[in-house]
Amino acid sequence: MLKNQCNLPQIRDPFGSLFSRLLQDSIDGSDSSRSTARTTPRTNIAENDTAYELSYELPGVTEQDINVQLQDKTLTVTAERKDARDQTKDTRWHRLEHRYGQYSRAICLPVDADGEGVEAVYEAGVLTVTVPKRAEAQPAKITVRKA
Repeated sequence: MLKNQCNLPQIRDPFGSLFSRLLQDSIDGSDSSRSTARTTPRTNIAENDTAYELSYELPGVTEQDINVQLQDKTLTVTAERKDARDQTKDTRWHRLEHRYGQYSRAICLPVDADGEGVEAVYEAGVLTVTVPKRAEAQPAKITVRKA
């Protein structure tokens, strides 16, 4: 199966991060939308006999702001969602929850992934990358006949 990072396993503590985020929001009034730090887009990964399919949530990003690269079996997707607010108007913002800035995700592909013929399609805020499997890695159908 696919790994999220080439060398580092991911250990997640959903309760710890939720608790710290709640505390941070309530104590310092910080707003995640103001951060330009890289964030990781949510990703679904599927597999069938002929290909791997990876879909990334990238809401509010245009096709021109998405970069997909495959190098040494590592598929890297980077994108940027630009802040579209008009700063010249006399507008007071009371809460900003939309995320702006860069998104980045690198995923190591299995050895049977083929770097040729990779396709990337962006529709309705979701980027779908299809990575074919090498032909020799696909199971061969052997016909059984009567003796």
